[in-house]
Formats: sequence, C-alpha cells, structure tokens
Amino acid sequence: MNKGFAPSKKNVSGPVFSDDSVQRELELINGAAAKCQWISPTGEMFSIELPHTVYPPREDTTFLAEHLLRLGPGKGRKCLEIGTGSGVLALFCHRQGWKVSACDINPYSVASARRLFSENSALEIIVKEGGPGPKTDGDFQQWSDGQSYELIFWNMPYIIPDIDDGSHLGPLEDAALIDTSNATLFSAALAQIRAGSILSNTGLAMFTIGDKFDVLQLEKIAADHGFACRLTGQLKFDDGECLRLVTVWHPFASAPTIHKKITESTNSELLSNDWPTGTSISADYQTAGRGRYSRPWVNSAQSVACSWKIGQPQSMTPATLQIICGCLVKQSLESFSQSNTNSEIVLKWPNDIMIKTPNRAGKVCGILVESTTKGNKNQTVVGIGINLSSEGTDPPHEFAMAFADWYSSSITSVDLRQQIDCRIAGLFESKDGIPATNFKQIQQTAFDMVTEGFSKPNQLFYRNKEVKLNRINPDGTIELISHTGDHVMCDEGEHLEWLFL
Repeated sequence: MNKGFAPSKKNVSGPVFSDDSVQRELELINGAAAKCQWISPTGEMFSIELPHTVYPPREDTTFLAEHLLRLGPGKGRKCLEIGTGSGVLALFCHRQGWKVSACDINPYSVASARRLFSENSALEIIVKEGGPGPKTDGDFQQWSDGQSYELIFWNMPYIIPDIDDGSHLGPLEDAALIDTSNATLFSAALAQIRAGSILSNTGLAMFTIGDKFDVLQLEKIAADHGFACRLTGQLKFDDGECLRLVTVWHPFASAPTIHKKITESTNSELLSNDWPTGTSISADYQTAGRGRYSRPWVNSAQSVACSWKIGQPQSMTPATLQIICGCLVKQSLESFSQSNTNSEIVLKWPNDIMIKTPNRAGKVCGILVESTTKGNKNQTVVGIGINLSSEGTDPPHEFAMAFADWYSSSITSVDLRQQIDCRIAGLFESKDGIPATNFKQIQQTAFDMVTEGFSKPNQLFYRNKEVKLNRINPDGTIELISHTGDHVMCDEGEHLEWLFL
C-alpha cells in the first residue's frame, strides 16, 4: 500500500465540513492538477491530470484491472463502473470491447473522467454523477440509466489519507471515505442493484473490499440480498493490510427452481431427471423422504425440504462433501440467530445440526448427500431438511427442536432457502472468468467446525464406551479414542451417542 494511506480507524461524528475543511478544499481545488501515469495489465500507458480531490490510480486499480481482464473480451456487452475516480478502469474496459457506463459522487471525478475519455477517443463512455451510498441520494436510475449490465464493478473506498502527508486528497474526497468502518456501502450497493434489476441474470458484480469484515459477513450480506458470493482475489500490501476482491451473481440463474406440493423424495426426483447442475426442488410434503440408511423422513408445511443438484469436486469423498454442506447450512442458520445468545447451533458429525441450550438440546436439521453414476455421467445431490416450526404439526416432527420456534417466528422457509441457495451457488457454481472455490480451504473450515461440534456434548459414547474425538481423517471419517487409550476408526454416526446435558 502506498505510504500515507491506512485503513480508517476514525469514528465520524458532527459536521463533516468545518471552516478549516472548506478552506483546505478551496486551496486544493485552486491548486494545480496532479499529473500521473498508469500502465494497464495489457501494457498500455494512460496519462492523466487529476485534481487533488480525485483518487489516482494505485496498486488496487491494477489489481482490479487484472481480474477484469480475466473475464475476456467484452464483445459489446454492457458494463457499469461505480466510483470511476480517474476513469482509467472505465477506459481500460472500453479498450477490451465493453460498452461502458460509469458514475461517481464526486463531480470533479466526473469532469476528470470525461476529459480522459475525450482525449482518448472514447466519448461513447457515459459518465453520470451519483452512485449508491449509506444514505439515499437520488434514484438509482440517476447513475445507472436503469439498464441491465453484464458486469458491474466498484473499487470501493477502504482507505483514508494520512493528514500528515501533503499528498492527501482533501475533505471532499475524504467525505466519500467515511463509511469504511462497516459493510453498509456493500449492502447499499447490492440493495440498489437488486431493486433496479441492474445486474443481468447471467452477470457478475465485482467489489474490492478491505479486510475489516470477514468473508462470512460478506457472504451473509450478499445472501440477504439474494446473491451468491465468492472471494476471487486478494492483494496483500507491505504493511500487512489486505484488499479482497469479492464477486457476486444471481445464483444458478440458468437452472430451474422447482416447487411441488407433494413428491416422493426431493433427492430421488433430482437424481432421476436430467436437469442441469444448480437445479433445486422443494416440496411441502414428501411421501418417501429419507435420511441416512433410508430412514423415513416425513416433513410438513412447517418444515424446509429441499434438494440441490451440485457438481462434486474431484478427489472429494462423499463424507467430506456432506461435512462441507453441513458447514454451509450451519452458517446459513447462524445468519438468523445472532441475536439469541442463550443457544448454540452445533454441527454434529456426520450430517446433523443441533440446537443446544442450557436446559435442552435437540436435532433441528439433517443433510443427506447422494450420488448416482450412469455410464460416464455422475450426478450428486444434497438434500436438506429443517424443522422450521412445530406449531400445528401433526404428528409431531421427528426433529426434536424447531428453528423458527427458538429464534424468531418471522423466519420463513423462503428466507432459509434463499440463504442456503446463495451459499451453495457461492461454493459450487462455475462462472466464466472467476476462479473456482478453493475447496482445500473450505474443507479445513468445515473440519474445524466438526471438531468444535465434538466439544459440545458432556459425554460421547461409541458402542457404549465413552470416547472423545482424536482426529478427523482427510476422507471425512473420524478416529476416536477411549479413556483406556483404544483407537477406533469410525465412518458413520450410527453407534455414536451424544449426551449434551
């Protein structure tokens, strides 16, 4: 990171512009424009003159440009840059064949970008003043023209200048950087993108975001707005700071979403039909629903019963895949439960999710991964059953705990399905131009979650002998150790008894 720039650690209160700020702004505006150059990833050099209030191209600019280049030629497709700043990224995309629109809340940025485009024979790039922010400032059509874009990108503000450095930007630009302490800009952008249907069904939106909030927070925000999310790049600076590139999209836009009043089994129906990867099917009632070992599972309208067809990563065992899916569902449930500090959501190996309270513990969810092979074609589905509410359920649900009953009666099956759908797509969906999921890292996260789950029961028994977890094997099986030191390999939970109270 360039000297003089650091993550924002200040809390802004009171008026943004003091008399001193106004005077400083006038001095900078009246000063000479700064001349700088930027070399794109294709080797082209751009010469720019910028007022001090306009953010110049830096390492983060090149970082984002490199990832934009990986998307391939634009071929006349529409793209929108939010917060264009100097305009070099918009011009770079124009050079790659995109039909470019851009916007910025800083009028000096708008003017500077237009001059850059004029000097480089790119007057067809449309630049508007405005953009999403923590506060509503005009309709989204003001800065997007209400169009649908195949690509949206934003090098989001994540730094503030060091006031001791004479090269800092000034109060006007500093005012655009005050939202860096939380994720409201990311959330606001996604909300307006969704409200205006600005991102096409097959499009991508890319954001550079600082490391103040973790990827799980960003995935939750994206899922809350109906988008899949994946970390697709990182830029580490010499001072230890890290800039991340996050890509979002509409989950499984090319695959059908099916809902049925009644079906035999959502898993069986997906496995018996040649629907594309990403297809999901939910049902109000299953007449032949099943869990592990073909145990019957009959859901009611107060439950979530849904299955997704996914691509199984190479060299990943079904057991490991099931653990990863369990981790994903646990994270989805936790996104609704943060206000309840009197309970824990526990991933119980190999395929159950529990709610644990000081006085009660019980199963709330089951996950079942199944695969079939026909010739050279493999099909894998993940089925997820969640007891949402026990109210009005007859007969009583086989799962001991009901999620919505415990956390909030306002949680619906639609809410849960959206969270899970977005997170499954974020892990498993293939998108041209962005890297696939790093499943080695995801596997380690899931195994850590399983290890944590084994710490929750007061006692653990295997075939009536008290044991504890010794390790999780790479294939998703576990090794247990008894109090006498005996080691036991275990590949299923049939004979494991968990005592939580």
